[in-house]
Amino acid sequence: MSFHPTTQRLILRAPTMTDIGPVVRLIGEYDVAKNLQRVPHPYDETAFREFLALNDQQRRDGTDFYFAITRVMDGALIGMCSVHAEEGGLWRLGYWIGKPYWGQGYATEAARPVMRFAFDDLGAERLTAGWFDDNPASGAVLHKVGFIVTGTTRVKSVARGTEVLSNRVLLTREQYMRKKAA
Repeated sequence: MSFHPTTQRLILRAPTMTDIGPVVRLIGEYDVAKNLQRVPHPYDETAFREFLALNDQQRRDGTDFYFAITRVMDGALIGMCSVHAEEGGLWRLGYWIGKPYWGQGYATEAARPVMRFAFDDLGAERLTAGWFDDNPASGAVLHKVGFIVTGTTRVKSVARGTEVLSNRVLLTREQYMRKKAA
């Protein structure tokens, strides 16, 4: 399944081996990795190669779709956005933005076309996501794109090596369609 949306400032595309340098540098920063569940710190080239091989297979299987977020103006990779199949029509949205690019609206801008892909192309009935309690900026992104808080849970952060409080959110197809029509 090919999907390469362009927004005013961004191009989203499948990650490739040419992304190894910027991905390792950006997600390798502890301030980025600590906000993600499954990313180790330090993050190295071996971790990226393993991720890429797994992602290629998952993309072919139709269960996980990662998108490298690149800027139109200079082609710089600034982060990633993804959707992962859970069960029963539920998909999980995820994203990370490199620290030099925080606070510029890139996560919100990248999340919208990936959400559209999940609902319109993958047939998602519901999208879920979450953010760690000490990362309110991520919560603001999810609120802006229409998610509604459903509760909290404790989840393991590999980079932190401990459990952290995670706020959980949900967006149904019906809510998405209403917001899209508005």
